[in-house]
Amino acid sequence: MARALDADRAGRLPLVVRELGGRASFGNIMTEAARQGGLRRHETLRRYLDLLVMGGVLGVRLRNVGSVQRQQLYTVKSMRPKITVGLAALRRHGLNWDVPESEMRRISTDFEGLVRAAAFDHTLIGSLEDSLVHEIYRDSKKSTGTVSLVAAMLATRKVDLPYILKRADELHAGVALRQIFIRILRTMSSSETEVDASVFFAVRNRFLNIARQYSRSGFWKLVESTGVGQVGLGVVDGVNDYDIVVTAGKQLGVTG
Repeated sequence: MARALDADRAGRLPLVVRELGGRASFGNIMTEAARQGGLRRHETLRRYLDLLVMGGVLGVRLRNVGSVQRQQLYTVKSMRPKITVGLAALRRHGLNWDVPESEMRRISTDFEGLVRAAAFDHTLIGSLEDSLVHEIYRDSKKSTGTVSLVAAMLATRKVDLPYILKRADELHAGVALRQIFIRILRTMSSSETEVDASVFFAVRNRFLNIARQYSRSGFWKLVESTGVGQVGLGVVDGVNDYDIVVTAGKQLGVTG
């Protein structure tokens, strides 16, 4: 597995490109980045530069230099990276739901969001965590009714809990996200359910296993901490326990 990229290094590279101006070729960027005590491997720099180009931070053009391979010259286009989120993006993360491919939208992010993104079919898809948080935000503004799909994925997929809670707080949806986790735990801890037992116990076993991992790592206490903002609380309150279990069951493939 390729080593994770670093947000600080990604953020410094556009500054290197800007300082080099018209001399910002791959080789010169490599030399300057190494001089500053950063990158030293050509393959790693290539990953950073490709990501920065896909994220709209850098532009690249080719220049003939009298050799077989043309020289790549980089320029700074923006210091606000772009990633793609939406239901179709969540499909790339395993959402078990038929959604139109048009259900994608580009949003601004920071360099942390950029290095966590991944390319799928030439589209830079935001991380699972960023995609889920932005779906809560969108549902709160557009009444899309998709927060139940967010709950289904949180009930069946382990996420980077500190990161997703931080992102939710930044969008003032921190209280809503914590409420989703607490609702799922309460629902799965209940001895009564209106859902078919085989579906309920499949979802219950999956989530409680995930919750134990959060607890062992000490991260669950972050769910119990005070969140930031009121965004999304209304749509979360509109999701009942039955919807959580049934939607999560479909996500697991144990119900139609």
